[in-house]
Amino acid sequence: MMRADSHPDEGYRNTSLSVSPIDPDAAAPNAGVDSSQRMRHRGQNSLIDSEDSAHASLQSEKHSNHSQGRGAIVGSLPGLGRPGSFSGSGGGGGGGNGPMGGWAGGADVPVSRRRALAKRTVLFPVLHFIKVVVLAIIVILLLVAVGIPVSDNGVPQPADYTNMEFNWKIDPRSYLKPMNPNYTDYNILLDAHLHTTYSDGVLSPKQVIEFALANGYNAIIVTDHQTVEGSLATKEYAERHYKDEITIITGMEYTCCRIHMNLIGINESVTVSPPFPSDKELRDVISKVHDMGGLVIVNHIPWTNATQLPWGNPRLPSNPSREQLLEWGVDGFEVVNQNTFDLRSYQFVQDNSDRLVGLTGSDMHYPGSSYAWTTINATDNSAEAILDEIRNRRTSFLLDASGTRPVQDPPFKRDYFKYAPWGLVGDYFYGYADRYRGQYSFQGTFCENEIIDVHHSMIGWFFLWLLIAILILEILYWFFRWLILLTTGWIRRRFF
Repeated sequence: MMRADSHPDEGYRNTSLSVSPIDPDAAAPNAGVDSSQRMRHRGQNSLIDSEDSAHASLQSEKHSNHSQGRGAIVGSLPGLGRPGSFSGSGGGGGGGNGPMGGWAGGADVPVSRRRALAKRTVLFPVLHFIKVVVLAIIVILLLVAVGIPVSDNGVPQPADYTNMEFNWKIDPRSYLKPMNPNYTDYNILLDAHLHTTYSDGVLSPKQVIEFALANGYNAIIVTDHQTVEGSLATKEYAERHYKDEITIITGMEYTCCRIHMNLIGINESVTVSPPFPSDKELRDVISKVHDMGGLVIVNHIPWTNATQLPWGNPRLPSNPSREQLLEWGVDGFEVVNQNTFDLRSYQFVQDNSDRLVGLTGSDMHYPGSSYAWTTINATDNSAEAILDEIRNRRTSFLLDASGTRPVQDPPFKRDYFKYAPWGLVGDYFYGYADRYRGQYSFQGTFCENEIIDVHHSMIGWFFLWLLIAILILEILYWFFRWLILLTTGWIRRRFF
């Protein structure tokens, strides 16, 4: 009789197996039947075993997937093996899927292996931090290597002066009177000191003329550093386009580390060398200009004597005194330069009025306000007539201490914005050290010994703030990494 918990075919199997093979006579008549039944029974058993095996395999796969899902977060952490390595299906016996089998039991995991994985787990964030620091230093070095050269040579000037126009007209006669009451009549308003693009000015000869006319001048002396070429070009342009409106007097500014002098009324450049000429060399220059029919005017003595830090010397060291210059034969002094009224030079000229003349100059490199106009009453508006009055020391000047208006601002260059970020980076890193060289000699050198003052504390603070910034970024990186892994694991458990 079949048991309640037996297999449906178990009775058949028991019946077939109950035939005793010991009695050959009893078994012989049914040998063919028994053989056929046994073969059918074996086929059924094979089918049943296959079904049981498939069922067991399916259950094992479900259990394995469930175990891997629970261990996905832990197993996917850096350095801890593939998903499920700490919670494999091997349970406490250590038969899991990961490299350590079942972490819960860990009986078959070597101690050295566990220590290596633990060390790897700790070292990974440290190595990542070191890698970020090294990368940041490399980026900074690249910024320095590119930014400083661009700042030195590559960034265009921000302002575009090439198309500037000066479409106003100022008449200083309407509100100013000459400083010297002995020369109240005048027909010439002269600017005796201007620069063009032939040296370090930003305006072309054409623009210099337009700037002068807009600010009320009808005569100018163009004095580019070390050359008369700018004044010759300006004179040529004026004779072709502004012949009856303005007079151009040629000249140059003799520039060295001892003195700046305007050499006016000459048509050839005078050689300037060395950067620190001797007294004799300066006297020779003055004599040569006189031989050429020109005049020598000493420029901006207050600017020359201004203290230059960190040396504590005048901007132009060992510059000659006014008394020395008078003895050497100079013809006059610039009593107003830009918006600076040189009272001492003015008084010195007045005290030596039989030998010296006073002139004013805007020293225009960039267009701006005008502050002074030299007044001359010449027989005509020719350069020769104006120079004759200067030689005879019959001059005065108008002075507007607040400067003229309007003043025009130039537009920005588009190329400036293209390269400005690199230039600003270079300027920033330049701020970590101050480089002092003194005044430029316009002969390829500077007028003082070079001093470099490195701000070590500023550099230290830079790297400290950089380290703090990297630490903050690392904390944020690992936090969001953990958050993403946590979210990913939850999604897997919830939906898959």
